[in-house]
Amino acid sequence: MQVIFRKATFDDCRNLSKLKRDVWLTTYTGIYPQEKLDGYDVDKNESIFRSFVERQDIELFLVESNGETIGLMTVGRPYKLYEEYEQEVALLYIRKDFQRQGIGRKFLEIARDEVRQKGFDRFVLAVNDRNENAIAFYLAMGGTIVCQDGGQKRIVFYLDEHEDKHVTHEM
Repeated sequence: MQVIFRKATFDDCRNLSKLKRDVWLTTYTGIYPQEKLDGYDVDKNESIFRSFVERQDIELFLVESNGETIGLMTVGRPYKLYEEYEQEVALLYIRKDFQRQGIGRKFLEIARDEVRQKGFDRFVLAVNDRNENAIAFYLAMGGTIVCQDGGQKRIVFYLDEHEDKHVTHEM
């Protein structure tokens, strides 16, 4: 399988919105209320993705296979403010049929490079605490759970190998 990772453009935003909807349906059925899944607004999310393309402090990446968009990730200034964290991976979605093929690992490498280039030594992400596959993946990739609240686990990735990555604080 040949895949291409690149920064998204305005022309990609409609496909990214549809991809996010599709990933929500395969990942969050039974986790999110059905009304939330049914109420997913493709136009609204396309507009949100367009705003990410315009921003200087958030990068929007996508991955394609044979010209088809199969994954996306944002990295940069936190979309939601998390205490002392200045960098965040806010979205990391990969189509279910392309998971477990190294795409998530590559996205996290891209995130690490972006964060490092901006002069930071860590980034945070939040994941639904019922999304056990994603949590297991992030922990296997070196993330550390730093807290749990509101149905979310916050996971931090430290770029400096000397940081204590094994401290877990549950709230």
